[in-house]
Amino acid sequence: MNEYSETNSEQPEISEQQEVTEQLPKTSGESENKADENKRLSDREVMEHTANIWQYTEIIDDGTEMHSEFHEKFSKTAFGNIIGARVRGKAHKHNGTNCDDYFETAFTENFAAAVVCDGAGSQRLSRIGSRISAQSAASYLKNNLSELFSKDASIKDRLCADISSEEFMSACGSIASLVQNSAKEALKAQNDELLKLENDERYLNVLGRKPVISDMSTTFLAAVVVPLNDGKQRFTACVQIGDGCICALDTKENGERSVKLMGEADSGKFSSETVFLSQNTVSDAAIASKTRVSRGSSDIIMIMTDGVADDYFPAVPMMQRLYIDLCLNGILPMGGDKTPKAPAPISYPAVSAERQNVALQYAKQLAEDTSPESMKTLWEKRDMLGAYSLEAYDISIGEKPEERLRVWLDNYNERTSFDDRTLVIIDFKVSE
Repeated sequence: MNEYSETNSEQPEISEQQEVTEQLPKTSGESENKADENKRLSDREVMEHTANIWQYTEIIDDGTEMHSEFHEKFSKTAFGNIIGARVRGKAHKHNGTNCDDYFETAFTENFAAAVVCDGAGSQRLSRIGSRISAQSAASYLKNNLSELFSKDASIKDRLCADISSEEFMSACGSIASLVQNSAKEALKAQNDELLKLENDERYLNVLGRKPVISDMSTTFLAAVVVPLNDGKQRFTACVQIGDGCICALDTKENGERSVKLMGEADSGKFSSETVFLSQNTVSDAAIASKTRVSRGSSDIIMIMTDGVADDYFPAVPMMQRLYIDLCLNGILPMGGDKTPKAPAPISYPAVSAERQNVALQYAKQLAEDTSPESMKTLWEKRDMLGAYSLEAYDISIGEKPEERLRVWLDNYNERTSFDDRTLVIIDFKVSE
């Protein structure tokens, strides 16, 4: 594995204070004594309480660009599947505000690419920034990687060479530089969009001023994965600016060796802040420190915003729990005997106009606790957990993988989990 480890001493231009305490929706007449009582409840009791308090409110149309409630996407490639979904968080639904996340994917027979962005909740147009950034970066990667593979037929062979060789380093650098440039392209697209909006009366009326680039602040996570000619390895190049998580998972490995983090969540001046796409964070020195490359046998790549990543902290070993959750709920294939065993899936009311109950299974129900030791034991039994899956209980949350991912993201319940949730999975297992 080769990492670009240059550090960045510059302060980011913009940062956003992120709430780290539990946010509960307020009901009229709720007393301080009741709040104190809730603090003493178990996680399950708290979830049963809060799941019934969240209300669904349509997005308030202020005349500016509105985000859709969700979007989902599925691509079947020659080497595997790409599954992605984005949902509006419970807090946004409760308050009638837009989702700030966006994602986009691209692929050819030579690579898969995914870009995931989380707009700053404190910025009025961050949903536009996240959409523009994800779409422009994914388009840039598809066009330029396609051209690179077309012009250089030897690149996959060179990526299989010894990692200290000039052949590997040059091929690695060619792909990594394109991933870095995709972040710069995303920022350029934001500036181009700003030129269109700064004299638009709708935005002037809503903001009370001309829009500025900070109104579009967003995190930026991009991953490119290349299946290599030996059929056993994948080369991965990633850039992460801001919070969230990029993880490469080898489902054939045990212990911590199965999890490889492909980025580091950036912090601002305070521990609860993050940083965003900006001229500072895409400078050559800064973006080098935010780039990771890897070659190995990882067969699942996951790119997610903090709305998902925070529910699975710390990432090592909790990304293993995330993978098991995806299998238990039918998003990824689940093996093993399907004769149902307790504990059964848990039902909570959806935060939707219909308020229908949605049943999901949680890996944490199957473990003694969430300690690393308990997670290690659960991971070692991952191929024998089919009896606890939704399938075993004859429950389906959607006909297609992307629909099941979207429903799972939308209805997953965890204490302090109220943010927008986006996850893209690049699954190579299906081709093995």
